[in-house]
Amino acid sequence: MSRLRSGAVIALLSVLVALAGCAGGKNAVDNQRAAEANASLGADFLRKQDNENALSRFKRALDYDSSNTTANWGMAIVSERLGEDEDAKRYYEKTLGLQPNAAIYNSYAAFLCKQGDVDRAVRYFERSANDERYPGRADAMANAGLCLHRAGQAKSAEQYYRQALAMDSEQLTALTGMARLQFEQGDFLRARAFNERADSVAQLDADQLLLAARIELALGDRDAAAAYIERHNAREPSATLSLRQLEQSR
Repeated sequence: MSRLRSGAVIALLSVLVALAGCAGGKNAVDNQRAAEANASLGADFLRKQDNENALSRFKRALDYDSSNTTANWGMAIVSERLGEDEDAKRYYEKTLGLQPNAAIYNSYAAFLCKQGDVDRAVRYFERSANDERYPGRADAMANAGLCLHRAGQAKSAEQYYRQALAMDSEQLTALTGMARLQFEQGDFLRARAFNERADSVAQLDADQLLLAARIELALGDRDAAAAYIERHNAREPSATLSLRQLEQSR
């Protein structure tokens, strides 16, 4: 199933906190500048998946200025990646106290969903999606759908997926989510339609290609299923899945 799209790293790189003017004198301003410089470097390491260097830079930034939003948000993301969930929660909540905005709501909601706190996650996704200034509104709405879908709440998930597609007809998470929902409900023609729309928007990942093959098998099109399996195996070099194996696993 599709990953939750928090947009956290992208947002962290683009929504860096403005310096706080001259408040507190020259030393305070110098500390803020040093904090922001280190936080910016940390965000760049985060984008490169270099968690250890990101962690080091964010910690250094917080030594200069413990209220630096970028560093606190970065610490939340790094802590989550490293499996330090309590620390991640603490840093997310501190970040929200410093500078609540739609991107951070979306990021925190994705974390809450992974923790199984579905109701709170959906509420934060909704806060994010309701901010008309936020370019990721459709992503947040689709994330809410995916969170509910994973929790077994298919009817509610479909509502959020459809709202996401009303905002952005090419929202990939919503398209692939709807394809899976329709497949699970036995509506294979609609599942195919959503899958084909998703395939026209972006390259499908291995799980999505496998779902596509299952949809085609359910519709009796073995050639189309085989083509999706070939693409699946190409995406996963170690995969050796065959059409027969997929048929036997149904």
